[in-house]
Amino acid sequence: MEDFTAFVSWPSAPLTDRLVRSALYTLSPTPTVVTFLRPEQSASPGRLLQWATYDALDHDLTFSHIPGSRILSSSYVIRKALIRKHFLSRCVHNYLTKHPSSLLASGVPRTWELELSFADELDELWGDDLYDLAEEIEKGDPTKWWILKPGMADRGMGLRIFHTKEELQAIFEEFEQEDEDENEEANTEGQHDTAVMTSQLRHFVVQEYLGNPLLLDPSEVPLNSSSPPPLPDLRGHKFHLRVYCVASGAVKVYVYDRILALFSAVPYTPPSKQAHGDQSDVLDLAAHLTNTSLQTERGESGVRLLDELVGCHVLSSPAPHRQQHKPRAMGLAMDEDTMAIVRQQQQRRVSDSRCPTITSEDISDLKQQVSDVLSETFKAAVEMSVHFQPISNAFELYGVDFVVTHDPSPDAPHKFQAKLLEVNSEPAIELTGPRLTWILEDLFKAIAKTCVEPFFTADGSSAKGESGSWKVGELREHLWKCLDLQSHPPTASESPPDPFACRSVRVRRRATSAIAKMSSNTSNIVFDDIFTINAIDKEGKKFDRVSRLYAHSKNYDMDLTLDYNIELLPLQNGQSFALALASSLSRAPQGAAGAEDEDKDRDVWRPDAKGRGGLDDEYEYVMYGKVYRFDGGSAEVVTAYASFGGLLMSLTGSFRHMTSIVLGDPVFILLRR
Repeated sequence: MEDFTAFVSWPSAPLTDRLVRSALYTLSPTPTVVTFLRPEQSASPGRLLQWATYDALDHDLTFSHIPGSRILSSSYVIRKALIRKHFLSRCVHNYLTKHPSSLLASGVPRTWELELSFADELDELWGDDLYDLAEEIEKGDPTKWWILKPGMADRGMGLRIFHTKEELQAIFEEFEQEDEDENEEANTEGQHDTAVMTSQLRHFVVQEYLGNPLLLDPSEVPLNSSSPPPLPDLRGHKFHLRVYCVASGAVKVYVYDRILALFSAVPYTPPSKQAHGDQSDVLDLAAHLTNTSLQTERGESGVRLLDELVGCHVLSSPAPHRQQHKPRAMGLAMDEDTMAIVRQQQQRRVSDSRCPTITSEDISDLKQQVSDVLSETFKAAVEMSVHFQPISNAFELYGVDFVVTHDPSPDAPHKFQAKLLEVNSEPAIELTGPRLTWILEDLFKAIAKTCVEPFFTADGSSAKGESGSWKVGELREHLWKCLDLQSHPPTASESPPDPFACRSVRVRRRATSAIAKMSSNTSNIVFDDIFTINAIDKEGKKFDRVSRLYAHSKNYDMDLTLDYNIELLPLQNGQSFALALASSLSRAPQGAAGAEDEDKDRDVWRPDAKGRGGLDDEYEYVMYGKVYRFDGGSAEVVTAYASFGGLLMSLTGSFRHMTSIVLGDPVFILLRR
């Protein structure tokens, strides 16, 4: 490996800073570590590693092609498809539409997305985006509950559980009240730790609350030398799995096999029972929320390794030990102390026979499920290329949360099922606690060995060797490789490819020119083709200035139905025209410059209004709208629906040609004869 400079900056995460530096010191030769980049270093970086917070990274350097330089960064620039809850929901939905047999169908809870700024907007959503959720709620099933999550919040902020429409309405009214009183101290007993910043109150997801969680008692794995409590004293706690996952290049995915189990502070009580027995109007979330950020006062008392749970009793079994009658000692008279001992022994024998334990096979099955679900999740993100763009000279660590459900029925595919909740960038590793810091040290050393060292190897031998011999499903450095989509890793002699390189999107009149100019996945053009009209208003004309055309494409074999203004764009049956769908009218692809604007809304008509020509300059007719629906006709054929101010479009064909069309995203349609 050649010498290189490492820019390391974690000002608000001292533990991460220490782990990164320690990991780099294990490499040979040891890189030169700097805490900031001087202007001359940015101008001529040479061999540079940027291992820092997202905000501290120089993303222009990541995309640069400076001669003689080789730059590796610790974050992808565009990855909202994974780390924003509402984008992840769209990502999974789109993928399942195209791949209905994917295990994500059972590996992710049912999720609804909603966007609103004021509580009174909710009424309209019940008849629109939340129509099927409203039907579920109106069934009145007392065991059905839902959890509300702000799309851009983290560390448990803004989480709420509800059962009725009225309760959800009250939650949003509470948020509005907190907005009005944001300068005053909040006084919401039982929920003050989950207060959410008002700037995050726009995008939300509603997930089905999984009412059958696997329940264990962390006290069976004591943190000191004390003995675990007897079985009758155990209480079932809900927990979630924190999985550390590393994505590298474009794209390999590794799962760290040392998985954490994070337990709730108090024993679990189903929300239906809690709501029935609680005299207050506030549902105590302590039994339901397992995020360590909400339990900082507990330290590491609720944190265990998944592997440590082998032998723990499954307290979510259908025949819990607490319902068994205590056996009585009969026959020979005994003193009180002897009688108590005999009773405990008999009770333990009876309970042990009815209360199963977690086995090593159960743990292995959960790890395999986690690996499989993450593999499918990243495949889904790659297909949502507008919002996830993995590049060859970047890597990133994610903290992924799973909840484990318990289904003892014989027909269940897994007795214990791991279900994906969310993906977090820059995970809060400091909440792991000092007892298990060693697993983090090994994790960062493994990242340095797997992602950094091969990149800076002079002849690429290390990278080539890893690519050729490390198969999907194999474990090295405690990293389980679960996905490998890139054809070959970059060598030291190669410059990293421009992640936003795209050919011209100018559409020619001739179809042959159009084929040569088809846009790449990293352009703002998400679809383009040449269509020939085969019918206009075949069901009769309904509006004076609007017609509906039916057309078929020459290159991708797509069927199009489109409403258009006949005064602005006169068309005739049999005529051909070029059509493009774009996520923005800007010629520069999203993220190519100004990466700090990644999360800025693109819902604008003319992003290039200040004298700069946009894509609309190359077309005769442009409309702005939103993709509102995706339907899957078969495993191969899907239909995307968009509305442009009431003028509708449907586009039907192979999902392979529509992987960049994203449900819920704004879209421009551009036509030229």
